[in-house]
Amino acid sequence: MEKLTLKNWQRLQPYTALADYHEYNSNPMTMLMWSNKYEVYFKTTPKYAIVYITIPDRSPIWLMPFCKKEDRKEAVKAIQEYSSKIQIDFEIHSMTKEFKDWLMEAFPMKFLVWDCYDARDYVYDRYQQQSLSGKKMQKRRNHYHAFLKQYQDRFEYRNLKDCPTEEIYEFLSFWQSQKEEEESIKVEEKGIHFFLENQNNLPIEGGCIYIDGKMEAFIIASRLAKDMIQIHVEKANRSIRGLYIAILKLFLETLEEDIKYINREDDMGSPALRKAKKDMQPITKIQKFACSYEPLQIRTADDSMKNQIKELWFNRFEEETKESTDFYFSNLYQKENCYVLTWKEKLICMLQLRWFSIMIDDKPVETPFVVGVATDPEYEGCGYMKILLNHVLAKLDTPFVLIQAYNWDIYRSFGFHEQYYRIRYKLRKEEYSQISKGYFKESTQAEELLSLYNAYCMNKNGYRLRDIAYYEKQLLPYISIWNQKLIVYYEQDIAKGYMILTESDEEILVSECIYTSEEALSSMMQYFYQETRTVYVDVDEETVLQGRGKKQISMMVKQLSNIPFPNKHLFIREEL
Repeated sequence: MEKLTLKNWQRLQPYTALADYHEYNSNPMTMLMWSNKYEVYFKTTPKYAIVYITIPDRSPIWLMPFCKKEDRKEAVKAIQEYSSKIQIDFEIHSMTKEFKDWLMEAFPMKFLVWDCYDARDYVYDRYQQQSLSGKKMQKRRNHYHAFLKQYQDRFEYRNLKDCPTEEIYEFLSFWQSQKEEEESIKVEEKGIHFFLENQNNLPIEGGCIYIDGKMEAFIIASRLAKDMIQIHVEKANRSIRGLYIAILKLFLETLEEDIKYINREDDMGSPALRKAKKDMQPITKIQKFACSYEPLQIRTADDSMKNQIKELWFNRFEEETKESTDFYFSNLYQKENCYVLTWKEKLICMLQLRWFSIMIDDKPVETPFVVGVATDPEYEGCGYMKILLNHVLAKLDTPFVLIQAYNWDIYRSFGFHEQYYRIRYKLRKEEYSQISKGYFKESTQAEELLSLYNAYCMNKNGYRLRDIAYYEKQLLPYISIWNQKLIVYYEQDIAKGYMILTESDEEILVSECIYTSEEALSSMMQYFYQETRTVYVDVDEETVLQGRGKKQISMMVKQLSNIPFPNKHLFIREEL
């Protein structure tokens, strides 16, 4: 490995062009600009180039190998061997999503990958920023016109090579005096000096704006890819309205027509910089990932993992409370049905199965219900849920698997499709003004509730087979935990149906409505006739209520065998 310098950077450049990553750390000019703090070392072979960067107070990091896609695997193995040889960590940073996806497929379960959110590149449409046309550019256009109005005959744009470096340094000092002193500004200053002192030997370009003969802005850039320019430095007098917009626009007007995109690097996690970059209306952001060579493992959970699993459950599912979480892990959690993806002893991702019987065409079928799919936020977006779910699905020997999700779209790619629906009615209460034949009271009689449920399901399909234990050990305790209310409707002391109510100051939601006849259902709705709050009632597709109904997905199904899943008379209610 040799240090990247002014004398040898051109040996690396053909490889970076070959890889064409469009990611700004892959630009040799970026490497040179920041090399006064982060030294860069590289090695070339006929097929690939590999590069690592030294970081103060930590092990060096590798960049993506620069080569054709078909040579990546060989290059990654070379990085592994070299890391071992010189005893540095085998970590690759500044990875694009495309490279990350390739790496995880080419080396399955070999790398711990994480999303570097603050390192995402902001990418802009060159011609949109140059013309300032369109509704999105209205504010920038207004600022630019204000600049022209005040300085139309007083400013001059010059090519960077025609601007004396002493004047740029003088303006840079002025610009720095307006900012709080930071180490990164000093490092950047050295990089700017390097560029300007060697601009005749580097493929950098840029320009300056003079107002009344005094420099007030400058910009330095280089071509990052065939169709993309990268802005390395952009400084302007902030007291002059529209000047930042002017320096960029005038510079873009000098570029070749084949440059379509602008890479303005990342926001470094700075809220102010993030807002400024977003206000410029990026057309996309280039996701960045990092990885460490650390083999991963998928296994069923054991007692040692329970606290981590419980913590992830509580933190990732916003509706969960400490009480509900404690109840679940004390009464319903089964370690043998919980699958975990781990790095060393750290929980990365989890997935739990709840097994129950559903009635399919008058026959009970043991079916898994996927619950509790969650990933540690640090590793979200890295594909671990996909790996874990595919692993579990491949192991299942059952006709069907069910899932209920916050985001249904995620699971379509795994072969799940919408099978169960419900209708959520906004009840028209005035339609239920008739005098009820019966009365309501709260009840915890599991046997009575089960009897009503079974009567309701007589003509249904795909429903869960419940038993006394379900009511006693799951449903009734959860009703208590969530401060819900279960009321049973009686006529002549005979139970005709029940409802589970969740109440707030503004509305009531009936999440489960079980009834033995249409007449009983109508009488049950009379309960809300004088209610001033908005009332919503969830029912199956075949139930009709007075009000405005909205169809919602209640469960997705994935078929794992040739046994057909019914599509009529379906009812299920599982929310766990």
